[in-house]
Amino acid sequence: MNCSSLEEEVRMFNMISAELYRLRKSKSFWIMLAVVAGMAAFMSIVFGILPADELMGLRPESASEMLIGSIPMNIQTMLFILVGFIVVFVCSDFDSGTVRNPLAVGVSRLEYYIAKFVGMLITCAIYVVITVLATGLPYLAFEPWGDMFNFTNFIGSVGIGYLILVAQATLFMTVGMMARKIGTTLGIVLGYLVLDMIISAFIMMVEVEGILRTLANILPSPAGFYLGEISTGTANFGNVMMVVVVSIAMIIVLSVVTVRSLVKKDV
Repeated sequence: MNCSSLEEEVRMFNMISAELYRLRKSKSFWIMLAVVAGMAAFMSIVFGILPADELMGLRPESASEMLIGSIPMNIQTMLFILVGFIVVFVCSDFDSGTVRNPLAVGVSRLEYYIAKFVGMLITCAIYVVITVLATGLPYLAFEPWGDMFNFTNFIGSVGIGYLILVAQATLFMTVGMMARKIGTTLGIVLGYLVLDMIISAFIMMVEVEGILRTLANILPSPAGFYLGEISTGTANFGNVMMVVVVSIAMIIVLSVVTVRSLVKKDV
């Protein structure tokens, strides 16, 4: 191994370590997790204490049913909480001008993006874990475990949910690094989420199949319903694979576009 490649590896390691340090010290990061945990736990408690007839028959009969029915939905429906943090996490460097600091000491724009991307991956993973625990654990106080839980289907649902979440977060990072202003980025992303809700309502009213269904399934709102099908083992395997492929392609394409934008534009 030559000195140049060793220096690059050390520099990359230091950049990622710096991003993780920022996460640990970020008040907004811990506030975001607390809000996610609080909302997920609140919904579980409401389902646990209200009579079934007041919930229009939606109350799960067991904790395992709660897990397979509610967790995939919560991972996507509480995405708007994660959005705010990711936008601030990405845009604050450009707003404050601190993005120039690592670039001035030899960090490449690709290395800068990779460090941010790794930070985003870890943020999304923690978000998913907190959502799973906060949704599932409170309900155990009200209902027995039950026998509906299938570990393989559940892990598949959560794993694909995480992949879809990363694809969405990559989109938010792309918008943030291209717009470079917190207000502008929030406006664009919130507009996207409103469009998502409109598309979700349309999908519920009209049967959508084929490639349009696959593309719709990686949007936040429709994805919540689709992940429920995966957790119960009723989803079509071909559709699942298409969602996985589209999500991975989305991450790769958006990352390439973002890095090229960073290289071409001054910071």
